[in-house]
Amino acid sequence: MGLDDLLSKEIPRRKFLKRTILGGAVLAGTPFVSSLLSNAQLWAEEPSLSDLFTRDELSQVLREALSRGGDFADLYIEKTLTTTIVFSEGKVESVKYGVDQGAGVRVLRGDQTGYAYCEELDVPLLVKAARTAGEIARGPARDKIAKLSVRSSINHVPFALSMLDVKENRKVSIVERADSAARSVDPRITQVKHRYEDSFKTFVLANSEGVFVTDELPMVWLSIDTVASENGKRRPGYIRISGRSGFEFFKENSPEDAGRKAAIQALVMLESSPAPVGEMPVVLASGGGVIFHEAVGHGLEADGIKKKTSMFTGMLGHKVGSDLVTVVDDGTIANLRGSYNFDDEGVPSQRNVLIENGILKGYMNDLLTAEYLKVEPTGNGRRESYRHYPLVRMSNTLLAPGILEPQEVIEATEKGIYAKELGGGEVDTASGDFTFGLREGYLIEKGRITSPILGATLIGNGPEVMKRIDMVGNDISYWPGTCGKGQWVPVTSGAPTLRISRITIGGRE
Repeated sequence: MGLDDLLSKEIPRRKFLKRTILGGAVLAGTPFVSSLLSNAQLWAEEPSLSDLFTRDELSQVLREALSRGGDFADLYIEKTLTTTIVFSEGKVESVKYGVDQGAGVRVLRGDQTGYAYCEELDVPLLVKAARTAGEIARGPARDKIAKLSVRSSINHVPFALSMLDVKENRKVSIVERADSAARSVDPRITQVKHRYEDSFKTFVLANSEGVFVTDELPMVWLSIDTVASENGKRRPGYIRISGRSGFEFFKENSPEDAGRKAAIQALVMLESSPAPVGEMPVVLASGGGVIFHEAVGHGLEADGIKKKTSMFTGMLGHKVGSDLVTVVDDGTIANLRGSYNFDDEGVPSQRNVLIENGILKGYMNDLLTAEYLKVEPTGNGRRESYRHYPLVRMSNTLLAPGILEPQEVIEATEKGIYAKELGGGEVDTASGDFTFGLREGYLIEKGRITSPILGATLIGNGPEVMKRIDMVGNDISYWPGTCGKGQWVPVTSGAPTLRISRITIGGRE
């Protein structure tokens, strides 16, 4: 079937839903773009996923999943619509639109997991997937499952204007505004590239314990890459903004501001000098929480505790940081990229205090690790899509603010590094050893931020760094990202301005 056929309004809508695995196109600057998104809106008018199947049909699938034995089964059905716009050199380079949908069935028996998925939404195919997943659970069959009952939650991802109701030209205008703002900063900005993405996901989850959940999750993302050039030198700048929100996101998160920040970062780095090396204090600017996400957060995911591969195994109640350190994973913060109403096992999102005043208080759990540790699940069972079974994952992980004004932290530092923007890094989650590059950094001299530096790398150990935090500001900001752990999920990291009393700085020309 050709693309024109797929987009034809003559295809019965329910038939389209059942037959389409991934529909999309890549194209640039043609009238067909508007036609494509018009059809996208028609697809969005399909009956909701929860209306495609009766509860009796969902229960039938779950009974089949446990017909060979097993302790637990769940069924996850998902439909996601996405738009991606790449804008480069002042013009639209490509537009991609896609629809992805399908369902996954999981069966648990002790530590064993059986998982199967299908990409067409028909009851016979769901039953077949359930039968396949159930093959790992040979034993006495479960005759009954609990009656499905709707589980409710506070809405942590409210939105006013759905992406499905926004025309393509309004989305393109976002990148055009960011592009114009970035280029207007300085003629030395020689390259600007943008990536706009939005998605709208709906899912249904039902399990053998009677949990029945439906939810809608919007997402928007804008990233801006810039290059500043002068006298043979080229320096990059990079900014991204993202949230679980409708299109109104851009009222409070100006694309013009993002474009200017990306340009200014590249221009500042044109003036940079090689970073010093050695051990010294580092002040992390507000928003530098990604270092704790990587160096500490993964070690607090309870699958590592279960496997005894985490450096925090057996450390509950122990001192793991300075008195100033309180680390929280909180999926309930409204509209952040890592927020959600339910995790992908149907557990309501929660605020989980992991470390309080330096004392390890708890771990992040999914259903499996909660059962193993004999605790309640924390709402951290997440999956990339219906093709994947849930794993323990972070949501919005942050270091809580303190009482100091940010400027006090800087003024109290005689000599050191001001890390305004972190770049990429590598972490050994078993030991907590890490390296992080600085995308934008400065010298601190006599309590003042002075010259920009180039090529600085932070080298340290997560637990040791936690003990060396000796000043914490009263501000906080967030950095949106995507976390990989065999699967990719959206997350946010947050932190106030803070000082690490000493950490090794590596440098390069």
